Amino acid sequence: MIKKTAAIILCAFFMIIMFNGCGADKNSEIVGKWVPTTASLNGSTVQYRELGIDEDQFSFTFESDGKCSATLAGIEGEGTYVFNETSVDVVINDETQRLNYDNGNLTLTLNYDNNTTSFTFTKVR
Repeated sequence: MIKKTAAIILCAFFMIIMFNGCGADKNSEIVGKWVPTTASLNGSTVQYRELGIDEDQFSFTFESDGKCSATLAGIEGEGTYVFNETSVDVVINDETQRLNYDNGNLTLTLNYDNNTTSFTFTKVR
């Protein structure tokens, strides 16, 4: 009887440890700095470095507390974000951008004068 009780208590203890923190920090998957690796322009995809644009012109940095900073076309801003496991809704300077999240990549799609440009970002730290 004592062995069964000890085994049940031990199992319960391990289950508590295993499930402790589940979902506690859903943002951890995207926390860090993200830089562009590819760009899609008018249907053609190229490596970002081939564009001749300085590396510091585009980036996102996400903190675990829901705050973020971004540099878009050289303009820096700070704001907040919500990670939904398939997208990240970023609000910077009262403007919302949705980044698609898939397989460790974030994609920002911009539309200007019926031209679509997409940047794919990967996490560097």
